[in-house]
Amino acid sequence: MFRLILKDPVYLMLDEAYWWYEQQLPGLGEQLLEEIDGCLTKLQPSPFYYTIQRDDFRAIILKRFPYKIVFRIYENEIIVYAVYHTSQNQDILFD
Repeated sequence: MFRLILKDPVYLMLDEAYWWYEQQLPGLGEQLLEEIDGCLTKLQPSPFYYTIQRDDFRAIILKRFPYKIVFRIYENEIIVYAVYHTSQNQDILFD
């Protein structure tokens, strides 16, 4: 199984998304984190299943929330670079 590594900015992205959804409806932020956790769990055994989006970056799209998890595979590691709302400009992530 691949080792999962989240880059530091990902924690800030998750925190901001969590609190935004919690302000909309208490408990909704927790549901977002649960879905992200489920996607990361699903990703670990088979990261090559997800197609390359740009350069070596791959993405998994959440089902319930409009978010993408952007990652790269390096040897036996999955490195998560971003978790972002799909309405955001994706080019910012690759600069």
